[in-house]
Amino acid sequence: MNEETMNPGMTGMFVNQSMKDDLLCSAKWMAFLCIIGCIGVVLMIILGIIILAVGSANSVIGAGAGFLYLILAAIYIYPLIKGFQFANGTKAACLTDNASQLARGFSGLSAMLKFFGIITIVILIIYAIVFIGALIFGAALMKSSI
Repeated sequence: MNEETMNPGMTGMFVNQSMKDDLLCSAKWMAFLCIIGCIGVVLMIILGIIILAVGSANSVIGAGAGFLYLILAAIYIYPLIKGFQFANGTKAACLTDNASQLARGFSGLSAMLKFFGIITIVILIIYAIVFIGALIFGAALMKSSI
């Protein structure tokens, strides 16, 4: 292992062989998950087009559901790109002992995790709004029935 390349000047962190093996394993699993994600995006696009075509002929709600599927598929492309960036950069770094490739890989992982963190916050906010709305709606129903 060329430790000077992966650990220039030995001023930063040290990456030993065990860590490289774990990183390489993680990169392979990330590539697998991203491939499955790409298949899922393609299926969402196909389903969105079908729902859009059939739904728009029947109702506005059907057309809206089709557009929703297409929008969700488009949103999911970004984390897939960043996941592939992590997988490819980390694999290249582990095989060639290249620190800049490792940095590129971790940059992709960081961006992907930020994306999912933001999505999680948005979903939690939506849940809170729905919960509060349901409480208000339930209270209004109870008050009107009394």
